Amino acid sequence: MSHASPAPLPTIACAAGGTGGHLFPAEALARELQRRGHPVVIYTERRGAAYTQALAGLDHVVLPARSLEGGLTGKLAAGLTILRATAQARADMRRRDVRLLVGFGGYPSFAPALAAKSRALPLLLHEQGARLSMANRKLLRFADGVATSFPATAGLDGFDAARIVDTGNPVRQAILDARGDYPLLDAAAPLRLLVVGGSQSARVFGDVVPPALLQLPDSIRQRLQVSLQYKGDASDQIERTLRAVGIDATVRPFFDDMGTRLRDAHLVITRAGATTAADLLTVGRPAVLVPIPQGGSREEQRRNADTLAAAGIGWCVPEADLTPERLSTLLSDAFVSPTVLPEAARASAALGRPQAASTLADLVQSTLARHA
Repeated sequence: MSHASPAPLPTIACAAGGTGGHLFPAEALARELQRRGHPVVIYTERRGAAYTQALAGLDHVVLPARSLEGGLTGKLAAGLTILRATAQARADMRRRDVRLLVGFGGYPSFAPALAAKSRALPLLLHEQGARLSMANRKLLRFADGVATSFPATAGLDGFDAARIVDTGNPVRQAILDARGDYPLLDAAAPLRLLVVGGSQSARVFGDVVPPALLQLPDSIRQRLQVSLQYKGDASDQIERTLRAVGIDATVRPFFDDMGTRLRDAHLVITRAGATTAADLLTVGRPAVLVPIPQGGSREEQRRNADTLAAAGIGWCVPEADLTPERLSTLLSDAFVSPTVLPEAARASAALGRPQAASTLADLVQSTLARHA
């Protein structure tokens, strides 16, 4: 007597902008849904497609994308690009029989969301930051639900509170694997400092961090192990300068073992992007947060940094205030104290959401069930 095979699970689509901050959470959810048996496709643009390691083993479609910023000509060109991308996404969704879309923000997520709604599919939005991004704000009227990364997320006024779920921000497996106890911090132990500037790196860190480290007392410099992400011609010179004063320094344009370096770090100096914040909290590490300056979407980093600093995980230092003198004093005080960094690490870990991908996948499946 033969038994019928169980019906295949519905196909889920994710749409993400071209930065790691949007793509990595989409990847984390996609892999969790795959583990549960769902076919998954990720819609992104050419910058997102460059993250080949993140997309390995995942179906993905590269759509045309263009920002709505600029004058009338730019907006018209962007509108035509969105129409073309919407048509392509709609055709692909029909072919794959996609049943739900999760949008992760960034302007390239706009066209797939419009395609999904044109096919009467449920739309979930995931917000990585402490305030709704521009793309998610524009799509909010079409959303069947919103998943947030912070308990209090600005920009959701008027949206049905029952359809807002605080899932946390899904992180990559390499970050989940890096979870563990805060490294030993005593008078004989090395002091490990990780300095990273996000997907675009941060030249300011190469300009300010090395002279700040040179100003530290010799007793700290001799224990210091520094991993500095710096994309520039001076990287070799920076490393030689730091090593000449007794600092064990590694200066690279990119670290492909970020999980390991984050696990080993006593303190991180970094931008305040939402995915960076999620990585920090998941592993439970204190940080000096230097948000990207100026307005627009970049104000989101200042909001993230203020939120985390208020929770006790470290310090928010605006870039305009990031001088070698101020940073050196901050680092010296933190490294000398036996309690400041361990307490900040505990506060960081308390906010971590290692189950975020699973919680978001639960929300996807419950939304599917409601629309079945």
